[in-house]
Amino acid sequence: MLTRPRQARPDESLGFPSALRPSVRAAIAVVAQDELAPPHGTFDVNVDGATMHIPYRLYYDPARLRRALDDAQGAERRIVACLGTRHVDGHVRQACLAQILDSDEAWLMPYIVQLSGEYVIEIVEDVARWIVTRDASTLAPFARANPAWLATLARRVTSYWNCYHRRVFPDRADYPGTRVLSHFRSDVTRR
Repeated sequence: MLTRPRQARPDESLGFPSALRPSVRAAIAVVAQDELAPPHGTFDVNVDGATMHIPYRLYYDPARLRRALDDAQGAERRIVACLGTRHVDGHVRQACLAQILDSDEAWLMPYIVQLSGEYVIEIVEDVARWIVTRDASTLAPFARANPAWLATLARRVTSYWNCYHRRVFPDRADYPGTRVLSHFRSDVTRR
């Protein structure tokens, strides 16, 4: 019988600013109980000069995550919601996204914008509606600090548009994910 060595569990708290990590670890202790699988992959972004290693997919029990979200307040609620935006279930991702769209902390931006490069069109549309309400003074520095991440996101947006949404949006410029990226580009070039 061939067995694979057990790998260490990735640390989801590294996807948050260091000042928040004690609160993040406390939230993870609650939501990671009974998870279906360990976190899968990460993507790296720079926020305010610090690199965050954000989980690509999380497999928390959806009911436990929802209860934690309902029970949390303030920063803890935003932390749980951010973790939920990385959940494998699109309904969970969208519900958690709704919890952070009215917040202005810079560390939330990659959790929100990453969702524009996913296949669930309703989530991409939520991000597209959100991005037009953002001030260029917060978008431009973030975009300039993360050109490789934005380039990867742009390829993902194009791929999902081409595979799943081309019939509804024949002109790629009309696709919500493309509109999100265009907003970033225009904010960066205006500065």
